[in-house]
Amino acid sequence: MSFRFVLVCLSLFLSLFSLFSQTSEERLAFAFKSQDSLDPLRMIIVGEVIGIEKASFFEVDKVSAELDVDTRPDTVTVKVPSPKGLRVGQTLYLLEKNPDHKTYRDGNIVGMVTVKSVFQTTFFGWQVRGEGYLRLIEDRPVTAARLLDTTKYEEAFIAKKQADHFVAKGKLEEAIRLYKRAISMDPGHPDIHFALGKVHWQDGEGYVSAAYEFSQAWKNRERFSNAQEKLLFYLEYMRFLIYQFKTEGKENPKSLELLPQIAKEARTLNPKNYEAWLYSFESAYLQFVRANALASGMDARKNKDEWSEKAEEALAKSLSLRKSDYYLHKLACEYYNLKWKETRGSQKEKDYRDKLVEHGKLLRIYYTGEGTISEEILNAVRLAEKQSGIH
Repeated sequence: MSFRFVLVCLSLFLSLFSLFSQTSEERLAFAFKSQDSLDPLRMIIVGEVIGIEKASFFEVDKVSAELDVDTRPDTVTVKVPSPKGLRVGQTLYLLEKNPDHKTYRDGNIVGMVTVKSVFQTTFFGWQVRGEGYLRLIEDRPVTAARLLDTTKYEEAFIAKKQADHFVAKGKLEEAIRLYKRAISMDPGHPDIHFALGKVHWQDGEGYVSAAYEFSQAWKNRERFSNAQEKLLFYLEYMRFLIYQFKTEGKENPKSLELLPQIAKEARTLNPKNYEAWLYSFESAYLQFVRANALASGMDARKNKDEWSEKAEEALAKSLSLRKSDYYLHKLACEYYNLKWKETRGSQKEKDYRDKLVEHGKLLRIYYTGEGTISEEILNAVRLAEKQSGIH
């Protein structure tokens, strides 16, 4: 073996080593979030931003009208070599890309986006789509990076799937153990918290634990794996909070206060989902009952009227989607009975009495025998029918 050949091989090895080291080093980023920060955040480069455009959704609001500014968020497309470590709901940081930088040490964060989807295309490979407000950097080349952490996303996903299997088999103790293991590896994964919360509630003895797990899923809701799972969670969480309020009542008003926001997000996800409107009606009705019981005053009456209006709107929408649900008519009877009582002697008395009669009739038609109907409501319907001349 000649000396020259050894030198050539050594030179080639050093070149490859240098290239590998440079590539590995460039994957690391040390960036400052603000000028006041002295400690840079440790990050991993995930790809290059290849497009920034306006999101398609636009809702005119007072701020937009007053400022005469387009307040839609920007939709960002990032080309990534690999989807590893990327997930929906994750925050990506956009770093200024200075051509003089050989590495991304001591860079600046010039924007943040929330990941909405991670997908693979035939011609462009893996891409990430996210949303943020990036008007100041629309024409500047930027690099996307994620925080460096030790979360074991893939292992957590596998543990959750194993736990799902045990739930299907009815082995809840083993399922709970695996769900908790998955959470220990990925504490902010809402799908896992939601699944564990359902098991605790199903178990019957984990009422408090279910409340905690649902609250964690709500806190991290932007990370749900897909929109359908998020919608299922919203519906289950509303059902749980309504049950919680009816169980604990005045001792836990926070469960009722959170309901309108969850209902709104559920309706946004699927405006034609019957259960989203049903629980919207029930939550508005319960808010109305609560406001009705508070001290009198101008603000209290205004608050009560607002909830009454929202209840009427949600009820009408629910009826347009499904008319054959006895539970909807049961709630409607309770609501209109209360409205009938408070309008006695007024011009609106007959209107609410007639609506009570109408829903009382539908309640009898669609009642399946599930659940119970209070004697108070049945007597109220009979009285309304009698006063209306119906025997």
